[in-house]
Amino acid sequence: MKSLPLLMALALFPTLALTQPNIVSQEPLTCLLNPNRVSEIGSDRVSIVRNVPVERAQFVRKGDVLVQLDDAFLQSDRGVAEITHNSLVQRLERASKLIRGNLISLDEIEEIRTELAVAGAKLSRTDLEIARAQVTAPFDGFVADIQVSEGELIGSESLLTLVELTRLKTELVYLAEAYGEVSKGDTLKIIIDQTGTEAMATVTSIDPFFDASSNTFSVFAVVENDDLTLPAGANCRVIQ
Repeated sequence: MKSLPLLMALALFPTLALTQPNIVSQEPLTCLLNPNRVSEIGSDRVSIVRNVPVERAQFVRKGDVLVQLDDAFLQSDRGVAEITHNSLVQRLERASKLIRGNLISLDEIEEIRTELAVAGAKLSRTDLEIARAQVTAPFDGFVADIQVSEGELIGSESLLTLVELTRLKTELVYLAEAYGEVSKGDTLKIIIDQTGTEAMATVTSIDPFFDASSNTFSVFAVVENDDLTLPAGANCRVIQ
């Protein structure tokens, strides 16, 4: 039974109860911090790597170029497409002046407009192909591994690995006896073994089943790591 002073404190400060870490009767067997996302970055093109402007462990922003593929032929194709497009624009301008004096038919005007639309579509398609020659970061993260180098021919294989560390996923493995003591939304106070840093982990999901071979279940939680002080791959413990 809670003491009277504690009940009064909870009545005066109702948010106090919400911020207290959940207490579990036993320690988890394992507790591990993992990156929030790990992405094997690749390309859908067969091409030659022209440049790799990033290094291992470098932090990149979403949209930053990770690998530049050869686009020399694409740039040449774009030049031709742009000349054709500009030529048709000028041709349409001249034809529009001629139609006022009935020196050109409406059918001829429509034919030029159709050719211009096709030329514009080809120019846009070339721009898209050039953009695809730049492999960019899909999210903010760290370059964990680089599998290619300049001049290398690439296909469908992974080019590099990108990890997101501003939020960490925590997996805690408990014996079955602790099932029901932790709920989604609970907070667990943890300490990282390698650094001694304390953090709060918010439970996001719980296994709805037991592992038959070990009689255990897993609890999954997230830890905010905006300042990047917590290392991914570290072991942790729950502080009761």
